[in-house]
Amino acid sequence: MGLCVASGGSANRALEAAVQECARAVRRGLGERTADLAFVFATHHHGAALRRAGVLVSEALDGAAVAGCTGGWTIADSRELEGSPGLAVLALSCPGTRVRVEAFDGEADLVHIDDPARASVVLFADPFTFNAEPWLVEFGAVYRGVPLIGGLAGGGQAPGQHLLLHHDGAETEGALAVILEGDVELRPAVSQGCRPVGEPLVITRVDRHAILELRGKPAAKVVIGAMGALPDDERERFQQGAFLGRAIDARLSRFTAEDLLVRNLIGIDPQRNAVFVGDTSLRAGQTVHLMVRDAASATEELDSVLQRAADALGGRARGALLATCGGRGVGMFGRADHDAAGVQAAFGGALPLAGFAANGEIGPVGGEPFLHGFTACIGIFADRAARL
Repeated sequence: MGLCVASGGSANRALEAAVQECARAVRRGLGERTADLAFVFATHHHGAALRRAGVLVSEALDGAAVAGCTGGWTIADSRELEGSPGLAVLALSCPGTRVRVEAFDGEADLVHIDDPARASVVLFADPFTFNAEPWLVEFGAVYRGVPLIGGLAGGGQAPGQHLLLHHDGAETEGALAVILEGDVELRPAVSQGCRPVGEPLVITRVDRHAILELRGKPAAKVVIGAMGALPDDERERFQQGAFLGRAIDARLSRFTAEDLLVRNLIGIDPQRNAVFVGDTSLRAGQTVHLMVRDAASATEELDSVLQRAADALGGRARGALLATCGGRGVGMFGRADHDAAGVQAAFGGALPLAGFAANGEIGPVGGEPFLHGFTACIGIFADRAARL
């Protein structure tokens, strides 16, 4: 008896009614199975009652462990409920897998993993009190290769307004981690919504987030020259939103969007001949690439990473989580349900799915976990493939 996943969603503003609607859908999906773990996402339309969402979901699902957070909107199956009350639940019945939910503050050490070869982690965090980037760097160094997916809670405007939901209540600070060890596999798929243009450039001198030389020449002149050499449409897109992609795998000489960590190109200083990037991990010898972002490129990349994940899993996918940026959705694509529809298209149209619009999305590039923006981070749950 392997992994079984079911989902439920509700647009009911009354929290208890929304929980019961989601629980009924989950119970139908699980059949005679019981949930061991439930992910829950909710919007602030539910008001003060929202703090009890995790407790109510756990009670409705016979004591399942619960983890989740608030979001700008929620996602259930093929729908993204932008501008609407929302509650979304993804429940896993996962025999042969140890499940732990751990809450910790912004100064916390790493979670402990007993069996990294059979482990995966889902992380939700408060955007104001949890310094995600150094934590992710340390996690990647200690547990290299362990899949990690998640996001920063959304929907709030100030400290204390974002909730991390679990079976014992809710937290307004720190982070919440779900550690899975055993027969469940988590396959990440990360779409940063950009594509590389022009030629790759090697950093030859850098000062923190300021690139001073590329290919041994003044960085500002190189970037301005590279921008001028772009076709008119790509140059216009780059001027509207400039991004730089940093190669994670130094062994590569040609790059796709999936090989590059996308960061904002903050500005160019012709007097210092410097190019400023929102990335303090720049080093001499690294390769970078000019990147452009538009709806068509983002759709193409999302379809590509999801199809690659579907091919790799070979029919073993049972359900998925989706953390998407609040800057995507209708505002970016001009139509509703873009990212959810992309997941369903890649996996046959009936994959149990739940998620939320985040204040920052967490997922791997080149095997290392990073915090992203304007990104869709998907974690697909599957039965772990047998070891050969």
